[in-house]
Amino acid sequence: MKKTTILFLLSAFVCKIAAAQTITINGSVKDDTGNMVPLAYVQDKADNTATRTDSLGKFTLKTNPNATLLVTSAGYEKKVISIKGNTDIIVVLKSEKTNSNIPAQTPSAFNTYTAYNGTADALLYNSGMSGALLPVFHPVDETKGSRYLFTDWASGFVVDPKDSVYKNPKYGFNYDKMNGGLLLTMDKRTAIEIDPSKIKSFTLYDNLNQPQVYEYVPEINKTHYPMLLSEGKNYKIYKLTSTRFVKNDFHSDGMTSTGNNYDEYVDTYTYYVYNVQTKQVQELAPKKKAIKTVFASEGKKVDSFFSAYDGSIDDSYIRSLGDFMNQ
Repeated sequence: MKKTTILFLLSAFVCKIAAAQTITINGSVKDDTGNMVPLAYVQDKADNTATRTDSLGKFTLKTNPNATLLVTSAGYEKKVISIKGNTDIIVVLKSEKTNSNIPAQTPSAFNTYTAYNGTADALLYNSGMSGALLPVFHPVDETKGSRYLFTDWASGFVVDPKDSVYKNPKYGFNYDKMNGGLLLTMDKRTAIEIDPSKIKSFTLYDNLNQPQVYEYVPEINKTHYPMLLSEGKNYKIYKLTSTRFVKNDFHSDGMTSTGNNYDEYVDTYTYYVYNVQTKQVQELAPKKKAIKTVFASEGKKVDSFFSAYDGSIDDSYIRSLGDFMNQ
């Protein structure tokens, strides 16, 4: 009986020590102006476990009390943080540009932006005016799909080629999937299409407040912006959406019917891998054979990913692939 009690206490003591070797960190990442940084990459340098900040710049990571974290995000300097047993941390990233190069984030920040056609003519939104060009985000029942990314205006921000950030709670955005234009409104009635030469990237928040990052990558497409699914020290993985309008082609001779009796916006998706080291871009078909071809130089790592991840090859699968290949 006494021996059993000793063994039980010893076992409990060992379990307590093991549990103490892992802590859960609840942290947040901000920039040097106080704004939260979404999609920042937070990596434990010792065991390469990693996560990303959410749309509010927050993250959770399990690690050991003496861990050292590497925090990175596009447009910011890298930051190395020693945990030292802290479970609540705030990481501040410095912009790669000096603060003097970042304009004040006020409504006047877009004064240098012009309509795509070089005039100040606005695209009217839901005004009811006859003959107006309407970017209607709620298509009629007879039409399936939409030429626009969202069914309503979304919050977000834009980064220009000089890495200046344009962000204001009054701004509403939407993306035209057919012509590749980024629309901006301040009153949800009128909008302009932002001059594409002023856009390096933009981030839009979906109806779940999750950020979607789009970048200008001319090697992929010179007029449309692919969505960034994953990025790291080795690779960036993008998803390009192409949308076309298909008019109804219904026909009936009284006996048989063919075609559809509705108009439709049809989306097609193409994945691309950008090699950070070689600056080369390759198309990535959503098939295991194609994945092995693109990552031919890292065959063993790809096999390891295949053994750990199963299921259909969708956005989530491709995103996990990118994160894994960047470890």
